[in-house]
Amino acid sequence: MSYALSHNAFACLKAQTNLSGHFTHILNDESSGTRTKATLQTEVYLDQVTVVIRIGPTVNTLTLQANSLPSARTIARHLEAIANGELDSAEMSPAEQLLADVA
Repeated sequence: MSYALSHNAFACLKAQTNLSGHFTHILNDESSGTRTKATLQTEVYLDQVTVVIRIGPTVNTLTLQANSLPSARTIARHLEAIANGELDSAEMSPAEQLLADVA
């Protein structure tokens, strides 16, 4: 299976990096037509957002820069990796981390 967020869901996710609240996202597997639900609890404090991701029995937490496109991309990668059972691949590669540090 290969679950992914839609473009519209990603646009909502980007906006949610600047909001505190509970949000639901549906990830779709286009090849099989299956879907899975992810819930996000976000808490914005100063310039950071803490995100609690729940998919099925798993719970994962991230703390990132609030209202940031790179943060939204990181959350989306984590959502997709958790849904696809590949959580380790959601971590930033050394090259991505180096680029993030430079920016």
